[in-house]
Amino acid sequence: MSIQSIAWIVAWLSSMTLAVAAESRPNVILVMTDDQGWAEVGFHGNEVLKTPNLDRFAAEGTELTNFYVSPMCTPTRSSLMTGRYHFRTGAHDTYIGRSNMNPEETTIAEVFADAGYRTGIFGKWHLGENFPMRAQDQGFQKVVVHGGGGIGQFADYPGNTYWDPTLQYNDTFKKAKGYCTDVFIDESIQFMKDSGEQPFFCYLPLNVPHSPFDVANEFRAEYDKQDLRDPNGRDWVAPIYGMITQFDGAFGRLLEAVEKMGLRENTIIIFMSDNGPNSTYFTAGLRAKKGSVYENGIRSPFVIQWPQTLDGGRKFDTPAMHIDLLPTLADACGIGLPADVKVDGESILGLLHGETQEFQQRYLFMQHNRANVPPKYENCMVRRGPWKVVGNRGGPTGFELYNIKQDPGETQDQSDKHPDMVKAFVREYETWFDDVTAQLRRNDGMPYPTELNPEQKLDFRFTWQDWWGDKTGWRPNNYGRWRMSNPGQIDRFDISIVPHRRHYGQAATVKFIWMDKTIVKEFDDVPTQVELTDIRLPKGTGFMEAQLHIDGKVHPVQEVRMRASTAKAK
Repeated sequence: MSIQSIAWIVAWLSSMTLAVAAESRPNVILVMTDDQGWAEVGFHGNEVLKTPNLDRFAAEGTELTNFYVSPMCTPTRSSLMTGRYHFRTGAHDTYIGRSNMNPEETTIAEVFADAGYRTGIFGKWHLGENFPMRAQDQGFQKVVVHGGGGIGQFADYPGNTYWDPTLQYNDTFKKAKGYCTDVFIDESIQFMKDSGEQPFFCYLPLNVPHSPFDVANEFRAEYDKQDLRDPNGRDWVAPIYGMITQFDGAFGRLLEAVEKMGLRENTIIIFMSDNGPNSTYFTAGLRAKKGSVYENGIRSPFVIQWPQTLDGGRKFDTPAMHIDLLPTLADACGIGLPADVKVDGESILGLLHGETQEFQQRYLFMQHNRANVPPKYENCMVRRGPWKVVGNRGGPTGFELYNIKQDPGETQDQSDKHPDMVKAFVREYETWFDDVTAQLRRNDGMPYPTELNPEQKLDFRFTWQDWWGDKTGWRPNNYGRWRMSNPGQIDRFDISIVPHRRHYGQAATVKFIWMDKTIVKEFDDVPTQVELTDIRLPKGTGFMEAQLHIDGKVHPVQEVRMRASTAKAK
């Protein structure tokens, strides 16, 4: 046989091996609910809440009973997407510019798309509202999402509700039919069907049971009868539990669809939540709630099934974290991470197979603060093995120490008994904090800029969600600026300024400020919308502002919308 023939046969065999490997690569479905606490499932001892499909999924799957996430929505999402601690990503809080993730981060969707997977997101993104931070800019090929941090928030489509919501379908808005959870589940099922023979990565970050607590009476009626209230007397429990029960049914329908498509054996399916609960009606003894680094703020239910590879019916208490998911799923799917991608997490595939020892001694960290630059030592924790140190006093002393295996409710502070252990944990924390917050400290927590790029087909829309400054917030008396970049690819803009409704009809001066350029308009009666047409904006990166001057005081506006001008260039 000639050398050329041998070479051809070797090449052919190699191509066939790669083809077989591609065909056998597992699909991935990652389901993450929003504000569902560790104890807000039946399989963690909640005798009131009905979650039969989740309970069966947990019984047949592999559960990590000490799986950590961040205490709030955006930080968890940025860590899950990147495999990195959220402070590194720029997306370290839920609002006022702090939810804009650095577009240079490499996401799990980009990793899987580059490996030949079809990628889709169905639900809540919450990592940037405009180019280049949207889901479709960050590796997702099929996008069906609401805006901002919740349906009905001002960064979402105006007037949106949980029923028949208007959602963003890649580059268009479309009104869907039905309850939001069902819409997202149905869209994900169709996405899987449309993927054909191509492996898929399906991300389902659902928005329930996040507020507003809206669900059909048929799902909450049984809970309403019981007059369930949390320790503060709030009547949130019935609608929250109703939303979870409604989701449980939709989750069962998702599993059934995967089964009918013949994909169940070689599909990795994960169920988890993004942070602790709003309600503390039942916590299984865990301490605190959403926003805290005590266990009930950061411990998430976590169950994984992969029938072809993982044995079911097992539980492991070895600590793991959201930063581990990107390297783990890439490992499971035979995908190598790019050489320049530096993740903080580790592949825990061995742990899922029962090899627990190698993960017992690593340090895991968490911190959350509502600040442009996070303060050291505040609302932070370090976990290693069974031990956990918690810092809440804003200084290098006064840390608490708990043995989580013996005391999961964090009721017995043992810092006095083990001072050397506390000091060692705090030293590790200090090194970690200085490392992961370096960029935030260098730039004062300034958000990454939105780019006025024609790749965004929908209007650019700027709300209180992503403005930045010392007086920002979500109230009409707050004020901020939007960090912007204009590469000069759009010649002229039409700009709509929407004042807050409390200023309608008042005499005011409206100012639009783009870096050093200011446009002024006077009104005897402020309209519901101020239009600036055919405006040329200088290239560069800087800040945009929109102001109302009334009786010598500066007031903010509700939002600013921008689009390529429809006027003919002069």
